[in-house]
Amino acid sequence: MTSNNSSNKQSYFLVCSGILLLTFIIYVSSVFFDFEQQVFLSWGMVLLALFIKTFIPNNLALKRIVIIFLCLFLTLRYWFFRTFDTLFFNAPIDIIFIAALYIAESYGILTYLLGVFVNIHPCERKLIKADLDDPALPTVDVFIPTYNEPAEIILTAATASINMKYPKDKLNVYILDDGGTLEKRNSPDPAVAEKARRRHEDLKAMASFLNIGYITRERNLHAKAGNITNALASNTKGELTLILDCDHNPSRDLLINTVAYFMKDEKLFLVQTPHFFINPDPIEKNLGTFREIPAEGELFFGAIQKGLDFWNSSFFCGSAAVIRRKYLEEIGGIATDTITEDAETSLMLHAKGYNSVYVDRPMICGLAPETFSDFILQHTRWATGMLQILLLKNPLFQRGLKFYQRLGYLNSCIYWLFGYARVIFMLAPMAYLFFGANVYNATISQVMTYAIPHMVAAIILTDYLYGRVRHTFVSELYETVQSFFVMPVLTRALLKPRSPKFMVTPKGTTLSSDFASPLAFPFYLLFFASVAAYPVALWRWHNNPLQQHGIIGCLIWVTFNFIMLLLCLGIVWEKRQIRTKHRIPVDKEAVLSAPLRGIKHNVRVFDISESGLGLTTEERLDLSLGDDILIDVADSYGNKYKFRMKITRSVPTEKGHIIGCEFLSTNDNTASDIIGFLYGDSEIFNRFWERRRERSAGIWKGMGYLFIKGVTGTFNHFGGLSMQLYNLLTNKRRSYGSDQGLGQDKNERDGSVVHGPVHNSDTFNPDLVQSNRSGNTEGTAH
Repeated sequence: MTSNNSSNKQSYFLVCSGILLLTFIIYVSSVFFDFEQQVFLSWGMVLLALFIKTFIPNNLALKRIVIIFLCLFLTLRYWFFRTFDTLFFNAPIDIIFIAALYIAESYGILTYLLGVFVNIHPCERKLIKADLDDPALPTVDVFIPTYNEPAEIILTAATASINMKYPKDKLNVYILDDGGTLEKRNSPDPAVAEKARRRHEDLKAMASFLNIGYITRERNLHAKAGNITNALASNTKGELTLILDCDHNPSRDLLINTVAYFMKDEKLFLVQTPHFFINPDPIEKNLGTFREIPAEGELFFGAIQKGLDFWNSSFFCGSAAVIRRKYLEEIGGIATDTITEDAETSLMLHAKGYNSVYVDRPMICGLAPETFSDFILQHTRWATGMLQILLLKNPLFQRGLKFYQRLGYLNSCIYWLFGYARVIFMLAPMAYLFFGANVYNATISQVMTYAIPHMVAAIILTDYLYGRVRHTFVSELYETVQSFFVMPVLTRALLKPRSPKFMVTPKGTTLSSDFASPLAFPFYLLFFASVAAYPVALWRWHNNPLQQHGIIGCLIWVTFNFIMLLLCLGIVWEKRQIRTKHRIPVDKEAVLSAPLRGIKHNVRVFDISESGLGLTTEERLDLSLGDDILIDVADSYGNKYKFRMKITRSVPTEKGHIIGCEFLSTNDNTASDIIGFLYGDSEIFNRFWERRRERSAGIWKGMGYLFIKGVTGTFNHFGGLSMQLYNLLTNKRRSYGSDQGLGQDKNERDGSVVHGPVHNSDTFNPDLVQSNRSGNTEGTAH
């Protein structure tokens, strides 16, 4: 870690020197440059930054420094102009609107500057592999905390954990059951007690069947954090602890690629790895972007965590992380003062002088929330927890943290305040057009000289720093669609920072039909208000000729917001989702054999799931639906698999044959093999991310792409609503409850949402493991 600390100090010196130089240049330009020179300065620097970004090779280290310097100069110059030249008021009411917008802008600039600081030099670590024959290898406990998830999800994670490559005498896997605690089994509600007792016995049976540990506790104190801390004190003795959410399935090489870092650095407390999701989140699903652009988490795991790692500030993300046990015990286990126990735990251990490492290789495969409501539940929990950390354990004043670590944690905490800023940005131009409120004091020439160059420079720098993992304006979209739900939750947390409670995010949700999310209402209001803003602007144009420049500016602003709202309406139109076995695109060679037809042919596997494979050939094969076939295939480690399968889809094409097949349950075709082939090979996850990142659209194409998705999403939304209204009025509405409404509780029926795969059982039966895993055809992807 010495060389890294040395680099930190050098970068810290460069950052401080750069800030001083920028401040001096801004002062000189503001005092000695006339307006015409200001115009040439601003747009000249924009063009220079764009030229360097486009034409200078990326392998030149100076390129990054120059682009950052140019773009930050324009941003700080704009903020100085905004602060000293625009904050004057013509009426008392103006104070509210002008101050609100100024604070929102200043917040945005602060998070932008902190983000640039964090990512000034992302840490690109070389993978260090552990020698499995080394007798000094530490012992490892794998903790799989669970609360109310279906047994099948837990079984998959436990099986994948057993499959990891590591000496078996040094590896112990435990299911941590918080759904079958003594408190729940003795609940005064008979239904709750019976469900807890059944779950307790089922998971104990599962653990016994898999020959792994089972741990529960008396009371459900402190949610997931308390569950893990209880396990540390429950006769588990591993030197390292791998923590996995129960829907996170580890690859075979996870421990090989993480344990060696602990052997090199005695003060290392954490190795965090990325979270890869096999299914689209509701934004990707409803807009249809899953295989086309990087996912939301890739910005954090593909850029921000690497930037934090350079500053020795990468933090625990709740799962897919290995932690040194003795340092956890030193602080009494997982922290419990906030509902983001992961980041809070890291903060405490960093403050004690311990180190962290981020390994940028996805080695777990998990489930993202399926519905927009579940997505908001998850993200508001993160937002609330990070605000709690800011209020209860402010990193700026946390003893033991280095200066750069304070800034790293501050950035992670205040980022979640974006809800307030986004709402202000959405409402400010409407306040001017509808009510004549003065929100911004500047002439059109000042806007073109200061504001627009700053915004263009920010887009250029953001695309340069994060373009491979985040397309243009996608961050604005994710923030906008969350803002109206994050803001009230954060307001409650500000008033009572110790009151929020941990809420489990539902996973494996299925949707029987398309429908409007219950959270769509704010976007309807804003959509129609935005539409109404155009005729109102036309009226103001004719009646207030002296305000025409301001009207034009606000119309441009409203139009940008309107495009975001189109996308939001596409997002809150929940699309049907009945698939319970999600597919991952791959490209693997295999051999197909059909002994009864005398066929043996080379094929390519183009996607895989827990239920089957998708195959392609360059020749048409004499195969029919229902035929039994054998598939011989290997993973990237050279492990060979033979699967007996049944053809469920056969489509001859001009270029060959597309074949869909499902796994059959035989003695030679175990659930462990299927899980090992699907989840055991981390190269599958890595290549999937790389393929999405290779499709970087650039700034202009990215904007056009989002506009098309927004128009399509809104058309689908209102078209779907119209069809539902038509069906209702003509008494031809499809019955949502005919197949699944009976016997469900109210929460399951609302919105036609079924929590948990419809065919899954919450109970565990070892005799049904293989048939549940490999014989099910519902939602077959192939």
